Amino acid sequence: MEREHRGWSIVIRSYESPDRKWRPIVTVSIETERSDLLKRRLSTPVDWAFDTEQESDEQGYQLAVTWINEGP
Repeated sequence: MEREHRGWSIVIRSYESPDRKWRPIVTVSIETERSDLLKRRLSTPVDWAFDTEQESDEQGYQLAVTWINEGP
């Protein structure tokens, strides 16, 4: 899943773990004023495990939005 929020690019890649639960990998990036690419991989709580890929993607997106809104 790829989305944008307030100029940031958000990429969520969910994967199915051995326990058959879905977990998100969340990466955010933005181009700086000097045309550099600032990229961060956000840490998700260890206990985050979801029944569906869609739910995992949505929770990862909400994590990214909160991180961006709180000011990186």
